[in-house]
Amino acid sequence: MPVITESPAPSTQTTETVPLPLARGTSRVSGKFWKDEKKPFKRSHLNPSVKSKGHDYDLAQKTKEIATRKLLKELKEEREQADKAWKTKIVERRKAREEQERIEMMRKKMSEKKLLRMRKKAGRTKKINH
Repeated sequence: MPVITESPAPSTQTTETVPLPLARGTSRVSGKFWKDEKKPFKRSHLNPSVKSKGHDYDLAQKTKEIATRKLLKELKEEREQADKAWKTKIVERRKAREEQERIEMMRKKMSEKKLLRMRKKAGRTKKINH
């Protein structure tokens, strides 16, 4: 009996890689072979001053801005301290003046009391007594 061996037939199937659709709305391939692949929208009509100049440029600008803010904050604190020192100086001067006036009033009052005592003492004699 003749033995018939089957030879593998040549493959007629082609192995194409078809991109699988990702989650809804994330794929740029429509799945229709007559359609072109979608590309990101490019806004070429923007004014060059509005467009971003790149990450490095933005980083440099942010660094400059932070340094400027820090400098302004230091200047503001320095100014506030100067104002505070000025105000405390004024308050101290005012307190010293009030204290001086109080001492002067006490001296005046004491001298009046002393004069009264002296008059009283002098009035005890018969010559000055009225």
